[in-house]
Amino acid sequence: MRLIVIAAAASLAVLPAAASASAPIIPKAERGAPVLSGTYQRLDGDPINLARLRGRVVLVVNTASHCGYTDQYGPLEALWRSDRSRGLTVLGVPSKDFQQELPTDALVKRFCKRNFGVSFPMLRISKVTGPKAIALFRGLAAPRWSSQPEWNFNKYLVDARGRPAMYFPSSEQPDSPAMRKAINALLAEKA
Repeated sequence: MRLIVIAAAASLAVLPAAASASAPIIPKAERGAPVLSGTYQRLDGDPINLARLRGRVVLVVNTASHCGYTDQYGPLEALWRSDRSRGLTVLGVPSKDFQQELPTDALVKRFCKRNFGVSFPMLRISKVTGPKAIALFRGLAAPRWSSQPEWNFNKYLVDARGRPAMYFPSSEQPDSPAMRKAINALLAEKA
């Protein structure tokens, strides 16, 4: 019986981290390389240099307009409005990787604005999985505790130094206690 427990514990060690009451974020030494670099195009066509987000806590989310988790746009917008003055940026990255996104950037922008009042920055439709994923998502998935998106609305917290600090799966609501705890911990770390 003891051998089975040890084997099970060892296999759990390779799974992506999940927030807990005792460890809401990944320790600094395990966060990996900074990922906030490069210039991307926003949905409206304007460029955004991710390096300019360093110094802020960034919540990066791969999004889709026709997903069972699409209603998470509402709590994401609420987080952006309530915590941006404290140093939080929400960054949405629409993707067709799971075949649930609208066909054009203009349609995604209109859908998000009309249905959820989205005002947080959103990149153009981008690849977020596999070898052709944009550099941001390759970097977010690089730490041993992280994972590339397995579905829409995966959430990655990035610390003020631009390093991945936590991964949350699609099922974790943006306003859940675990998410709030991790965001607050990173905002406190930044101060």
